[in-house]
Amino acid sequence: MELRHLKAFVIAAELEHFSKAAEHLGIAQPALSQLMRSLEAELGLPLFRREHRGVALTAAGEAFLPHARASLQASELAVAAARRARRGEVGEINIGFHSALFEAHLPRLLRHYFSHFPEVKVHLVDAGIHAQCQGLLEHTLDVAFARVFKDHLPERLRTQPFSESRLVLLMPDHHELAARFDGELAMLRHEPFVFLQDPSGMGLTSHIVQACRQYQLHPENILYVPSLMSIPGLVAAGLGLSIVPEPMTRLGMPGIRIVPLAQPGMVSELSLISRIDERSRAVLHFIEQAQRGGEH
Repeated sequence: MELRHLKAFVIAAELEHFSKAAEHLGIAQPALSQLMRSLEAELGLPLFRREHRGVALTAAGEAFLPHARASLQASELAVAAARRARRGEVGEINIGFHSALFEAHLPRLLRHYFSHFPEVKVHLVDAGIHAQCQGLLEHTLDVAFARVFKDHLPERLRTQPFSESRLVLLMPDHHELAARFDGELAMLRHEPFVFLQDPSGMGLTSHIVQACRQYQLHPENILYVPSLMSIPGLVAAGLGLSIVPEPMTRLGMPGIRIVPLAQPGMVSELSLISRIDERSRAVLHFIEQAQRGGEH
């Protein structure tokens, strides 16, 4: 028994006429009649009785009809599910992040993805850049969002731009430079700094320090901390200055002066990191949505 037999049977039963059913299906009436004879022969019982103006279902046909409809519906659902899987709209994705959720773009992308592709199970993992890279290499993460100095990534990983933020200077509001700092970074050469502790040459701090060097600022007295979120409080406490992506300042912290940095190089790019040899349709589909910007 094939789906074409069931489809022809359901149409003929609904129209109660073989000629009209054949026309609806785009086949000749003899072909439809042959399909029905074949189906009846396989079942070993008649499904239709011929009447003057068409056909009517037998008792067996009446009993068979709802199950035939259910089988057709199930086949349509199966085809739709297969197509969604091929497009990557079902599956599971593990996403690494750290401070990336401070960016407006990433929460917006996730909200769009959750609402449009509910059959994809998304797991969010808060992890630093080193743990994100390890997770990607060990396949415990599928994609990651981080500010990364891409030239130093492991060879099996790749990055693509996701969003960009200006860098800003944080200083205590009682600092002696608070009232007269004009954005010239070289003025800060003797100041202590508070920066995120991340893998040397790979993460946000390496990028910031290299950017500062373009403007004759070479931070040497540095307090390294494990979390970006602790930096504003430490600056407010007077332990040093810091340079962070502008979205970090949206939390607000009393006792801090925030100074935008207008220099062309003082920007921070949030990257999407993935495996070069990624094959998962769900992961590739998510990356495609991220490239489009979701609903950015």
